[in-house]
Amino acid sequence: MDDREETREEKREAAREEVIEAIERSTAIYGIKRSYGRLYGILFFAHDPLSLDELVEESGYAKSTVSDAMSTLQRFHMVNRRSKPGEGKRAFFEAETDFWHVVQEFLQTEIRRETQIMSRALTDAEEQLEAAGADEDLEKVRRLRRLYDQTDTLISVLGRVPLDRFTNLVKQLKRR
Repeated sequence: MDDREETREEKREAAREEVIEAIERSTAIYGIKRSYGRLYGILFFAHDPLSLDELVEESGYAKSTVSDAMSTLQRFHMVNRRSKPGEGKRAFFEAETDFWHVVQEFLQTEIRRETQIMSRALTDAEEQLEAAGADEDLEKVRRLRRLYDQTDTLISVLGRVPLDRFTNLVKQLKRR
């Protein structure tokens, strides 16, 4: 490898590392361990799905850390588990690079679950407060329930709309 190729490869690795470190910091904002963000970043730049052993080798993390990370990242739809012909039950992982899909899945599973829990509780509380004649609390609960109902509607729409269509709609609203 000549000096020019080496410099090009060093620049490529530096750029990758910068992105991986940013992913680490970003995942930490959402309460996901930084090590999980690093593992996602490694998968993001991988050309093919990687096994747990390959991720252990690439990251230097313990196999238990990598396994826990893959389970968590799968739950958040950030990685996909794959199999390869001839590899038996051995699991391989690849990064989900369609971030709109990740957002949509997160909204549909995590946020929707929270809104449903709250909506049920607020509906029950509303009935109890009506029976008790607690008008001030009843109005607070009704306002909060309306917010959750609106949030549920928004999640339903966002979960079905392609990103480019959603972006165009937001741009139109900004112009008004």
